[in-house]
Amino acid sequence: MAPLISVMMPSYNSARTLPLALASLAAQIYENWECILVDDGSTDNTREIADAFGDPRLKYFRLDRNMGRGAARQKALDEARGDYLCMLDADDWYYPRKLGLQVAVMESEPEIVLASCGMCVLDRDGNPAGVRSGAARIQRIETFSKIGMPPIAHAPCMIRMPFAKDLSYDPSFPSTEDVDFLLRLMLSREYMKMPDVLYVYTEHVSVGVEKVLEGSYNARRMFRKYYDRFPVAARVEVARSYFKSACYRVAAGLGMWEWVIRRRSRRPTEAEIKEFEEARAAVHAARDRLFGSA
Repeated sequence: MAPLISVMMPSYNSARTLPLALASLAAQIYENWECILVDDGSTDNTREIADAFGDPRLKYFRLDRNMGRGAARQKALDEARGDYLCMLDADDWYYPRKLGLQVAVMESEPEIVLASCGMCVLDRDGNPAGVRSGAARIQRIETFSKIGMPPIAHAPCMIRMPFAKDLSYDPSFPSTEDVDFLLRLMLSREYMKMPDVLYVYTEHVSVGVEKVLEGSYNARRMFRKYYDRFPVAARVEVARSYFKSACYRVAAGLGMWEWVIRRRSRRPTEAEIKEFEEARAAVHAARDRLFGSA
């Protein structure tokens, strides 16, 4: 039997974008998945959208109040029953091939703890602005043992569930809980970077200077937890984070924030733009079929 993939989806007042995220799951070529949708105390019609999706593979849970992404992710992890864990934020979406390609890699490479793919970063008009985290080719890193920011993003990963279940998301982090989790997961373990762009991220809409500065603050909290294990390297990372925060403030003050965001990604190739357009057409068609045209 094909492995079951659990997709965690924390959602807070995401009714505007949730239909497209869910439609991208319905459009998956690989069908043996469950989605753990955790409504983090939303005040919009998230529940109605979940009900309208009408797919028994969607498991809906609601927190009594807004507790933050760390708590919402942990609830999803606690409820997940699959062999592998994936993430899908309620304002992002998958290419239809995403789950199938990643599970094939995980099944063929039993020694790796996770497989990560590339992300397509959208501009404010919903078009490709850049590509991040993908590899020029499939690469295996023997171990990730150097303390620092993980070399991949959390969102596009597929993780072996037993390793994920051995950890937990720290609810004290209002942001960067995903980086904290990923760092603990990856230290001293093998992982794979895939060249395929399979995850769509709405960074230009969702990432402002205050959010990035908050993330930097929480990254420093994260690195301070490693002072005993990596006394020099962890302190270097804290100092580097302070320096980056200062640069971000200067850039924002000079009106250069959009330039800062663009520098985090490379330009998509023509082939990647074509693949994006094909994926978007398939996912939009699924959304229109499930929820009506928007």
